[in-house]
Amino acid sequence: MAAGGPASELIMFIVAVLVAGSVAGALAYVTTDIAHGMNDRGAMLADQLRTDFAIINDPTNIPVAGTGPYNYTFYVKNIGKTSIPFTSSAIQVFIDGGIIPPANLTFTDVNGNSITTLNPYEVGVITVTLGNQLTTGTHKILIVLENGKKRSLVFET
Repeated sequence: MAAGGPASELIMFIVAVLVAGSVAGALAYVTTDIAHGMNDRGAMLADQLRTDFAIINDPTNIPVAGTGPYNYTFYVKNIGKTSIPFTSSAIQVFIDGGIIPPANLTFTDVNGNSITTLNPYEVGVITVTLGNQLTTGTHKILIVLENGKKRSLVFET
């Protein structure tokens, strides 16, 4: 029986080392998973911080052309550090809570040339074509970029 004591202690030691190794492995996996999540979230946040824009219209004087359909002109300035995709597939426009179909949006520079990106500090033009004229009064436009950054403007017609 004297040999049973050291053998059982050796078995208990091996079991303790295996349990400690398993716990350490699980903690390493969880720590790595958290670190990757923080890295991904940080990259997404950095992208949102580098991307910024402003709607620079005079809210009391929105340019409108046509007698049906009506073309409303909104000026957007890229005030961020990165280029913004400037197309109907990358930008959604809402007026008074209703989404404007992509076919009713035109994206140009201030000279009327069609563009697909808005570089830093450039001004772009979004022309919204509506079948009916907006009623006289206060309205709200909301512009949402593909990364979720949004800006709104309350304007009068």
